[in-house]
Amino acid sequence: MTFKEVLKADRRLIFYSLGFSGTIIMEGYGLALITYLFSFAMFNKKYGAYQSTKGEYEIEYIWKALLPLVAQLGSIVGILITAPITKALGYKQTTQLMLFLSACFVFMPFFAFNIQILMAGFLLQGIPWGVFQVVSPAYASEIASLQLRPILTTWNNLCWVIGQLMASAVVKGFEGGSDEKSFRIPFALQWIFIGILLIYITFAPESPYWHLQKNQVSEARRAITKIVRKGAPDLAEQKLALMQHTMAQERKQDATAEHGSGFQRFLGMFRGVDARRTEIACVAWLIQALCGASIIPWAPKLFESAGLPPSQALSVNIALPAAGIVGTLASWWLMRYMGRRQIYLWGLLVMSVFLVGCGCASFLPGKTAGWAAGGILTVYTAIYDLTIGPICYSIVSEIPSIRRRAATLSAARGTYLVAGLLNHFLTPKMVGTDDQSWKWGAKTGFFYAGLCILGAVYTFWRIPETNNISARGLDILFQNGTSARYFSPEKATALEASEAARPVLAQYGSLGSDPSVHEARGKSG
Repeated sequence: MTFKEVLKADRRLIFYSLGFSGTIIMEGYGLALITYLFSFAMFNKKYGAYQSTKGEYEIEYIWKALLPLVAQLGSIVGILITAPITKALGYKQTTQLMLFLSACFVFMPFFAFNIQILMAGFLLQGIPWGVFQVVSPAYASEIASLQLRPILTTWNNLCWVIGQLMASAVVKGFEGGSDEKSFRIPFALQWIFIGILLIYITFAPESPYWHLQKNQVSEARRAITKIVRKGAPDLAEQKLALMQHTMAQERKQDATAEHGSGFQRFLGMFRGVDARRTEIACVAWLIQALCGASIIPWAPKLFESAGLPPSQALSVNIALPAAGIVGTLASWWLMRYMGRRQIYLWGLLVMSVFLVGCGCASFLPGKTAGWAAGGILTVYTAIYDLTIGPICYSIVSEIPSIRRRAATLSAARGTYLVAGLLNHFLTPKMVGTDDQSWKWGAKTGFFYAGLCILGAVYTFWRIPETNNISARGLDILFQNGTSARYFSPEKATALEASEAARPVLAQYGSLGSDPSVHEARGKSG
């Protein structure tokens, strides 16, 4: 099918997938709001301490580190419980449950009268955020057709950026408020997101793969029928047959995924062929965490340290998520002409150049340094969201086997969040302006440029191409130990043909060496 035919045939599939991805908007909004409020005068006055050297209130470094940190810790808890919950309830009911809990947990930061209550609220909010980080890309990857898979998986990154843009705009809009409502209303807006998403997801079907893992073939058929266009029963049966075939092949390769204990199923992703797939997924997300993107939420503080006043820093900051949206949309076009592996590799190399440029901007005098760093960081954000940001979601969603997808994505996202904990300690130290910070400012770019180079080296040797390769094709390539540099649809097809020929060759071989026997068997065939 052509791309236009796919859009026409799968528009209902797209509609349902975007609903699950919408949870990432809420997560991106919530996480960005935490750090953006650090440049908010009324927020600093309520929860901060008076800085005699600066003559104003500011949140102490320890709380700047702890507030985002506890949200990430909560996300790690959420990620750890995702696999068993989704196995029992499925993606749809798990998401509905977590949205309900999110609505309850918002009350804590909204009514927080001290910073300790605020921290507890962020910790609890992080739990459903962690679940959303796994469920959304997993659901998109399982229901998407081959042509739509890169768009629907990378859409998660766009949702994240949309959340950041909304948080940036809301904070800027309420910046001039003179009472506590000015920073409490941004928290309350999350209830609106939750209500819309609960209604949206109520109408979505469960993943057909989840039904097949439960041996619920009739329910899987109904889910597929709801996904494909009306009046296309043949297409629904074809999709069901392909899913059943892929599941059957994976069962043959891995008995523990079906019959082992819960702990054995967990350990299975670190054994045999799945160990390589788990490693790639984990390191791909680790690279995304350590490529300098952690500067983006702290951009207002970086701009301040580079010489801009807080109001101008918040204004420049709005350009970053806007550039991210443009970059993510452009990535959909780019993926039609370049593979995931190529985009990931070149993205890291180009980003390292701009991060060096950001570091060099710190040597400019006065406000010039702040404006230069802001401009370079805006371009960096666009490149990040053109390459590493969205492509990572596509890679980590496609690499795992279907039967271990939730567990592998949980491990990979957990790796990302552990790296995020390191960022939450280091980034405020590097870009902060208070007395306890290192005050590196824009020079922080040098540090992350080096990490980008290391990520590019790993990508070249270990991350394979997944473009236009079906789930079955990826299984074959991994099972045959194909080098990351040689993954392709053609290679998968050749290996599958070779596997199909083996039983035939073995059958002929069992007839002995008498040519007449082989000739007679060939004629009868």
